[in-house]
Amino acid sequence: MRAEALSEVPLGQRVTVRHRLPDGGASDAVGHLTERTAEAVTLHTRRGPVQIRLRDVLVARVVVAAVPWRVASFLRRAGVAVLDLDGVLRTFDTEGHVGRAADELGMEMRDLLELAFGLPEARAMLTGRSRHAEWMSALRTRLLTDTHPEDAVDRTLAAWLADRGTPLPHSTDLVDELVAAGTPVFVFTNGTDRVPEELEHIGLGHLVPLLLNACDLGFAKPAPAAYAVAHAEIERRLGRAVGRAEVHFTDDRPTNVDAARVFGWQARVFTPPA
Repeated sequence: MRAEALSEVPLGQRVTVRHRLPDGGASDAVGHLTERTAEAVTLHTRRGPVQIRLRDVLVARVVVAAVPWRVASFLRRAGVAVLDLDGVLRTFDTEGHVGRAADELGMEMRDLLELAFGLPEARAMLTGRSRHAEWMSALRTRLLTDTHPEDAVDRTLAAWLADRGTPLPHSTDLVDELVAAGTPVFVFTNGTDRVPEELEHIGLGHLVPLLLNACDLGFAKPAPAAYAVAHAEIERRLGRAVGRAEVHFTDDRPTNVDAARVFGWQARVFTPPA
C-alpha cells in the first residue's frame, strides 16, 4: 500500500514500511504503529521508536501474524507421537484420475467409495481376514453385477490401483523433525496389506518401520480393542511401559479421535497448517 493508506491502519497494528534514506538508498522498518501525524508515522521497533516521513514512504504493508500449527505443537509435546496415515501423511487422487474413471461408470466418487468400503471384503481386509486383491475382485464383481460396462469398470479399478497416494509434505516433514528430536513416532492406520508397498512407491518407505497397521493388529479404529492392541505394540517396540497420557495422537476422523481419548490417549483432530 502507498503512504496515504497508512492513515487507515489502526494504531497498534504491526506494519513494515520501506522508506527512502537521506543518501538515496532505502531501508525497511518493522514495528507497531504508535503515532501518526499529517507528515509522519512512528513505529515502535526492536531498536526503539523510528519516525518516518510520509513523503519518504515507498511502500508499506500490514504484517499478518502467522497462525501456529496447533497439531505440530501438540505432537512436539508428546512422549510418544502417533499419527494416522490417510488424510494426515498422504492424500489420494490429487490428479483426478479415479474420479474421472468413476464418472465413466455414472457414479459420484463418494458413492463409489461408499460402495467399496461397505463390502464385507473391505471390513475383513482391514482386520487382516482378507487381502487387498480379494477386495478389488469383490468390487469388480459388484460393479459388474450392477450392470456397469466391463471396460469402464476395468479402467476405474486400474486407476484406483495406480493411485498409491501423494505425500503431504507439511506432515511428513513434521514426522522427520520429531524423529530427529528423539520422539518415538508411530503411524496408526486402518490400512491394507498393500500399505508398505504403496509407501515405498511414493517415497515414504522410511515410514514402514513405524506402521501400526490394522490389518496386522487384527482390529481397526475406532474399535476400543484397536487402541489397546496398538498401545501394547508401542510398548513392545519401545521395550518399556508407556503411560497412556504420554501418547499424543492425531487423526482426520473425529470418531477415531474420540475413541482414542476414551482409551486414555491425548488426541486431537488433524488439521493442516494455515
